[in-house]
Amino acid sequence: MALIHCPECGREVSDLAAACVHCGYPLRTAGIPARYALILEDAGPNPGKTAAILHKHLTLTQEEGRRLTEETPAVVVQGLTWAEACGLSERLSHACTCKMVRDKSVWTPEAVRDAAPVDLEQERSRASPEGRARPMNFWQTMGAVLAALVIWTLLLLWAGVLR
Repeated sequence: MALIHCPECGREVSDLAAACVHCGYPLRTAGIPARYALILEDAGPNPGKTAAILHKHLTLTQEEGRRLTEETPAVVVQGLTWAEACGLSERLSHACTCKMVRDKSVWTPEAVRDAAPVDLEQERSRASPEGRARPMNFWQTMGAVLAALVIWTLLLLWAGVLR
């Protein structure tokens, strides 16, 4: 278990929690992977190139891509999986500045501007199965219980409670 920062209130919570214990923000829903959005912060030195890349990799017209580059910060795309968001962010990184945030269903202009980018290391461990803690099997659980009983008995003997 590791501590992460809640994307809503910024306070520390367990990475295994379904929701933030401080503000109730849903961190994950059982069985449903997190979704991400890409926010275009700066169109870069060549907005036309950025608009062309957006047109090529997304279902946007050239005009929609151009409008997005003029209205930064702007939500480029929402509802991406971790792999999709990372791939698109990588393709866009050569032409413009984007940030990846946890997806929300409704964005206001203020929320777009103030959205904190995800911590890529924390999100990578959450999104990849090898980064998640696995539950103990029966024998591991029995070993942990027996070890705890032995330690508890030794502590009681040391304290003089048992003789």
